[in-house]
Amino acid sequence: MNSVPRAVLVERLDGNSASTMEELKALAQTAGYEVVATFIQSRPSDPRYCIGLGKAREIAGFLAENPVDKVIFANSLKPVQLYNLAKLFDVEVIDRFQLILEIFWKHARTREAKYQIELAQLKYELPIIREKIRLAKLGELPGFHGLGRYEVDVYERAIKSRITQLQRLLLSTRRHRSLHRESRRRRGFMVVAITGYTNAGKTTLFNLLTGESKRVENSLFTTLSTAIRATPLTRLRIAVVDTVGFIDRLPHLLVEAFYSTLEEVALADLVLLVIDASDSLSEVKRKTLTSINTLREIGVSKASILPVINKVDLVDGLHLRCVRDVVEELLGERGVPISAATGEGLQSLVDAMVGKLAQAVVRIELPYTAAHFFDVLNEVSSKGMVIERMNGRDSLQLTVRVPAREYSSLLSKLTSLGAKVEAVKTPA
Repeated sequence: MNSVPRAVLVERLDGNSASTMEELKALAQTAGYEVVATFIQSRPSDPRYCIGLGKAREIAGFLAENPVDKVIFANSLKPVQLYNLAKLFDVEVIDRFQLILEIFWKHARTREAKYQIELAQLKYELPIIREKIRLAKLGELPGFHGLGRYEVDVYERAIKSRITQLQRLLLSTRRHRSLHRESRRRRGFMVVAITGYTNAGKTTLFNLLTGESKRVENSLFTTLSTAIRATPLTRLRIAVVDTVGFIDRLPHLLVEAFYSTLEEVALADLVLLVIDASDSLSEVKRKTLTSINTLREIGVSKASILPVINKVDLVDGLHLRCVRDVVEELLGERGVPISAATGEGLQSLVDAMVGKLAQAVVRIELPYTAAHFFDVLNEVSSKGMVIERMNGRDSLQLTVRVPAREYSSLLSKLTSLGAKVEAVKTPA
């Protein structure tokens, strides 16, 4: 007996819009389904079935002759459409949002991730529950979940109460994260967040930059909880954050529910936007635009983004140049080519990160007899990166690259400790 659940995929296209069926297949397979058939129709949305009645009956005929566990729509379905389709097909029907939730549940490892997913799911289900209440009161449904016609009102109140409880729990998590961020800032750490379209290689890059060995899978949404580690590859104090991947039409409820996680990206000093060089040029453009729009939604500007062109070991030079042209068109810079799998281009990426983070240069002259000699050295090492060191007869001379946000406070501190400081390059 086949233990793998079987699914039929359905997509309705508006006008000349491009199909996302291949991505829906990948999502279904990530969730553990065997895709047995796909149906695509181009037409305006039908208020009853989303697709047209004729296409719905065609699918119903297929389902009558083939054992299928679930029908999955690429489109967002209204509660009444879900009800009508399930009644016609006599099979469970879900849409793309519910499929993504299934994948999230599969990959959730932490309590916070599970809270975030449950919150998104309950907010999504609330209007569906209300529709079922309406149908039950009209006599079209005798009840659901084993409840009587009017007991569903009690069920709705229970859902609302749980939503409130989850929001409080996540607010507490958000405050806890804020305390950790403040602690990192006090210790002189800057934060670099790794983002990008799902399955672009973010976790592989995180492992390369930090020396960690987080599990890497060739599937969608394997990272739901943030991981934060320091990188040993530069003298700057940099904490690298691995974050949840993006996807086209990422449901707003998920963005909202994962706010405490995405906040790590929004408040980062630098955002590495990982782009899969092995994609077609049209896919590179679509996925990069999706990522840019999602970052904009959570408050990240283009100026904070450093594009990273990953998987260059899988493409030839011509394709890579074309990918970089597309990225430059969208972000104003060509991006850093790298293979997170092989390490190719790693030093170039580290140099680009330092260049983005450390935007001021100061020259420091420190007499060997200075009372606070070692205090000055400690301050410099905690706030900047020494790019040149000269041992003079009477003094130590340092040229230091300093993060823009630390520039003013560092100059003031060094002057108070008796060092002679000259600004070579002020923050842009």
